[in-house]
Amino acid sequence: MPVTLKTPMKTEKPDYNGTKIEWEQRSVRSSRVTFGQVRYQPGGYCGPRVQRDFQLVLLYSGSCSVRIDETRRPLRVGDVYLFKPRHREHFLFDSQTLTHHFWCSVTPACLSPGFRHALEAMPDKGHPPSECFNRLVSAAFLLRTGQSPASLQVVDTLALALFSEFLNLADHAKLLFRGDACVTQALCHMEDHLAKPDCLAGAQHAAGCSENALIYKFRMAVGTTPARHLWRLRTEKGLGLLTETGLSVAEIADQCGFKNPFHFSRCVRRMQGQPPREVRRRAWA
Repeated sequence: MPVTLKTPMKTEKPDYNGTKIEWEQRSVRSSRVTFGQVRYQPGGYCGPRVQRDFQLVLLYSGSCSVRIDETRRPLRVGDVYLFKPRHREHFLFDSQTLTHHFWCSVTPACLSPGFRHALEAMPDKGHPPSECFNRLVSAAFLLRTGQSPASLQVVDTLALALFSEFLNLADHAKLLFRGDACVTQALCHMEDHLAKPDCLAGAQHAAGCSENALIYKFRMAVGTTPARHLWRLRTEKGLGLLTETGLSVAEIADQCGFKNPFHFSRCVRRMQGQPPREVRRRAWA
């Protein structure tokens, strides 16, 4: 006899508080922190609700407009936004396509008064996430959490680090606004690539101005030339490795972008008045 294959019954997707929703990944949570990612179907919404926590939201795709109290706030894809307690929120997601977003919420009780004050004082503005921010988010979703005190502490610590990095992003944005953008971009490049032989040329390229213009701007903003500032950064990193690791002087010189160990030693003597081995001996004693 021919075999009749039964067509599986279609199941309705579960609603979430009256909202068309589709979970992207499991959430990671403790009693005070929640990390989550979600995909909203076209026309999805969340709220109206009164926000109880401090919450960071990052839109990966789609679109979203949020009404906060009596103000409408569009969210831009690729930026991180902070939402604060005691405000009435209503999220309206894209009516034509899926909207994918991430959030991390922290109860105010687990933050220090100073930390809460810093977050409350933040302007309503989004910021592009840094590589550090993205790695903290990835780390949270890689966790295999249970209910042990250690695993819950990891969740809480990652959330606090994420909010701290958001404050750091805002501070960096202020520096770009108040200071010279060319100098700021050059400084950031130097800090991220100080061991590379072409670091100085890369910093000039990142600054987007001529070599002479960058030297002039650097003198006005930092008080020295880009080259001298770079060697200072390299020496400071080398001093840190001297006191915190067992790497040899030659290894440290190589990792910090010095031409050879003797060049590194001269820079250390100039800054500290002592050779590298004496610096290490005093620190370890």
